[in-house]
Amino acid sequence: MKPFFIAAALSLGLCSCSESAPVVQILQVKLPDKDCKVSNDSPGIANGSLNLAYGRSYVLAFIVNNAYTSTAIDVNGVPLEPGEGTGGASTAVVDTLKLSYETTPNVSIPDGEVPYTAGLAPASEGNTLVANLLTREARDALVAAVSPTQPVQVRITVQFTGKYASGHKKFESNEIVYTVDAYTQDVGIPACGAGTTPDPIAPCGSAGGQDGNFPSCM
Repeated sequence: MKPFFIAAALSLGLCSCSESAPVVQILQVKLPDKDCKVSNDSPGIANGSLNLAYGRSYVLAFIVNNAYTSTAIDVNGVPLEPGEGTGGASTAVVDTLKLSYETTPNVSIPDGEVPYTAGLAPASEGNTLVANLLTREARDALVAAVSPTQPVQVRITVQFTGKYASGHKKFESNEIVYTVDAYTQDVGIPACGAGTTPDPIAPCGSAGGQDGNFPSCM
């Protein structure tokens, strides 16, 4: 079955602790390119870095499966569910991105729940969900705490939640923990000449600073 791809608006070590595997599973984390696309052969990643002198967001792509399906029911030969791959009551509708933070040294960052919009077709694999992992509160706290002599390591727990299109069942994905080393350093980016603008860079045409990606000029 072909994956259903959706990237939410960028407003924003795997571990699972449930007795049985969640039906909606985050399988892998990847870095989107400058156009917010993710290559099938790009490697998975578990940690990264953010230079706060240039960027204030951290954007990742999550590869997600939806294993939930429903038994087809016909009434007088007419299916109540749409055909294969077209959705229906078994579609997982993601509506919330849950984020929590642990830091070294300790920085007080409240947990966050970010509205999110995505649909995962029944029994689909390789869906791509793109999200910014820093809430406004997380960004502001890190900007205040990080200095050239004081980096901060941030361990971010990520989980997607929502409900099935039938409206009768909610779901929570597994949780993953992703580590970001936040720092601030001037790397000598030149000023942009008159009439020129920086080239778009990964991820998703950002301002720069994430994972060693910096603008051509400022």
